[in-house]
Amino acid sequence: MAIINFECKQCRMEFDCDVGDISINEQTMRPDFGKPIVCPRCGERTIDGVLLTELGQSQMTEATWDL
Repeated sequence: MAIINFECKQCRMEFDCDVGDISINEQTMRPDFGKPIVCPRCGERTIDGVLLTELGQSQMTEATWDL
């Protein structure tokens, strides 16, 4: 379980989301999440529909340190 802080590109709300297990896609070098990203206002979002906040960047680094 990984809690990551995002900002929704649509409504600009910052929120924490449990994205489950995180892995890195070897082809795209982008994160793959075990659970969907869900904005409390807009609903399910793709990785392209959100931004990582500064806190979220730290959380992602910590969550993927061992990968």
